[in-house]
Amino acid sequence: MMRFTLYLDEILTGGHYDHFSLMGLAIAEEDYERNIIPYINELKMKYFGDEKVIIHEMDINRSKAATPFKVFQDKRRLQDFWNDITNMFNLYNLPIFGVSIHEENCLNLYKNGRDKYFIALQMIMENFVHFLELNDGKGSINLESTNSDPDQKDQQLQNHFHYLMAQGTLFYSNRTVQKRLSTINFSLKADNVIGLQIADLLPNTWNRKLSGKTQRTYGLLDVIEKHAYDGGCTKKDRFGLKIIP
Repeated sequence: MMRFTLYLDEILTGGHYDHFSLMGLAIAEEDYERNIIPYINELKMKYFGDEKVIIHEMDINRSKAATPFKVFQDKRRLQDFWNDITNMFNLYNLPIFGVSIHEENCLNLYKNGRDKYFIALQMIMENFVHFLELNDGKGSINLESTNSDPDQKDQQLQNHFHYLMAQGTLFYSNRTVQKRLSTINFSLKADNVIGLQIADLLPNTWNRKLSGKTQRTYGLLDVIEKHAYDGGCTKKDRFGLKIIP
């Protein structure tokens, strides 16, 4: 049985964004060790000369001096970087999962409804289980820890995960969920988890599309739309990129 990890990141509402998005990608453990880690480490050496640099979408686009990301003040180098990232998704066919919630509209429709983390995680878990069923796999979930966040996101997500493991989701019983999913883990940024650094690149690009903003990641939006999980039945808007309401 193949084992997969779903690496997830989030983007909150605020500024130009009305959607909360929880988003990421699934990677088979064998591919992760054999292909993805070496690919990203080679990319880090190519642009930064250091595998310890933590890739972060916001830092890439700020390109501040006195940081490793100053190299991207050269727009040609920035475009080359995004080309390398999109090539990775195309080369290894990495499935993308996302749930985006328009918080104001959702609140207007569902007074006193569930919190956004529960809604998003339930749908992400359900679609990931669907993927695991289709591929006869076993999976886990990994997110970057934000223990200092005043909303206590880690604890919220952990509680919701265990509730859904015990109760099941809308379409899957607890027995099916427990058969396919094992754990949810929270890693520190300093742990230099490659999968989480790739996941970090996705939510801002997707939210910019939802808000009608100009893209700044040179082809990554096309990759997101191309590799969104389609449930094996061409339904990407149901299984890959779910927008609520």
